[in-house]
Amino acid sequence: MNTLAELLTNEPKYRLKQIQKAWFDLSLNSYEEITTLPVELREKLKNLPWLSVKLHTILKSKIDGTEKALLELSDGELIETVLMVRESLKENKEASKWPVEERHTICISSQVGCAMNCFFCATGKAGFKRNLTTEEIVDQYRFWQRRLTGHISNIVVMGQGEPLLNYDNLKNALNIILNNTEIGPTKITVSTCGIPEQMEKLLADKDFPQVCWAISLHSAIEETRKKIMPAHRKDFVKFLVDWSRRYHELIPSRTHFIGLEYLMLAGVNDDEKHRKALEKLANKIPRVKINLIPYNDTNSPGLSKTSQTVIDDWHDYLMKAGFVCTIRHSQGQDIAAACGQLCNRTTTDAVKNV
Repeated sequence: MNTLAELLTNEPKYRLKQIQKAWFDLSLNSYEEITTLPVELREKLKNLPWLSVKLHTILKSKIDGTEKALLELSDGELIETVLMVRESLKENKEASKWPVEERHTICISSQVGCAMNCFFCATGKAGFKRNLTTEEIVDQYRFWQRRLTGHISNIVVMGQGEPLLNYDNLKNALNIILNNTEIGPTKITVSTCGIPEQMEKLLADKDFPQVCWAISLHSAIEETRKKIMPAHRKDFVKFLVDWSRRYHELIPSRTHFIGLEYLMLAGVNDDEKHRKALEKLANKIPRVKINLIPYNDTNSPGLSKTSQTVIDDWHDYLMKAGFVCTIRHSQGQDIAAACGQLCNRTTTDAVKNV
C-alpha cells in the first residue's frame, strides 16, 4: 500500500495541511469524509487507515485510574502511551469555591525501544528497534483524543525512546499538534538524556517549537551519572550549564524553565555529597526546576528506592535553598506505566483490561 506522502506527491502542498487539520476533527473517521479534498484525491486515499496505530491492549490502574495503551504499528511493532488524570483547582470568579477540574496529561513515545540503556529503565533493556514516524507520534495524541472525546491538557514526551535521536519526526509531529489543536508549547515537555550535538542543533533551529525541556540528570557527579546512564557524555554537566544559559538567551520567557529530572536511588545518588553537587549545578542554571523522582521497580539488580523520609528531606532542603522543587507523584505503578517501566508488557496481576 502506498503511503500518504507517496499519494500526495503530485498534489499542492496545502493538501497535506488540509489533511492534518482533518486528523483532529472527531466527527471524521476516514479520508473519504474530508470534504475539503477533491473527490479524486479522496478516492486515492480511501484505503489508508485513519490512524497509523491500532489498539492492542489497554490497562487501567486500580489505584489511580491511569491508563496505559499498548499500540500496534503497521509493521507489527508495539509501543506504549499513557494517560494520567489529575484533579486541579480552577478559579471561578462567580463561585464562592474553587471547582475541581480534571487535567489530562498524555505521555507519548518517540521510538520503538531505546538505545540509551539507562540502568534503571525497562525500555532500554529491550534495545532499540526504530524511530517512530511523524504520523505515529501524532497518532498517539489522536488515539487519546478520540478515547477521551475531550480536552488533552498536557503532553510529556517521556515514553519509550530518546526524543532527540528522532529529531526531525518529533519536530514535525509537535508542530502538527500545535498548529491544529488548542494546546500551547508550554504545555508540552520533552525529556532527554542529553545528546549534546542535538541540543546544539535545537538552539539553531528556529522551526523547532518552543516547548519545555526536562533533562534526565539523575546525578550532577559525572562518575555516578556514567554508571547509571551509559550514554553519558564526558563533561556533560559543564556543557549543560553553558547550553542552558544560551537557551534562555534565545527564549527569555519566564514560563520556560529547564527541568532537572533526578531519580533517587538508595545508596547511589542520595547522599549529602550528591545533594551538594545538585545544588551547585542548579545554582548555575537560570530558571531551573528540580523534579525528584522516586524509583519505580524495574527489576534492575542493585537498585532500590530511596526512603520517602530522605526524599522529603532533599525537597525541603532544596526549597529552602531557593529552588523550585517538586516530588513526582508516580502514577500507574501497578500497570507498569510509571517512569522507567514502559517495556510493552501486556499483562500484570494488578490490572484489568478495559
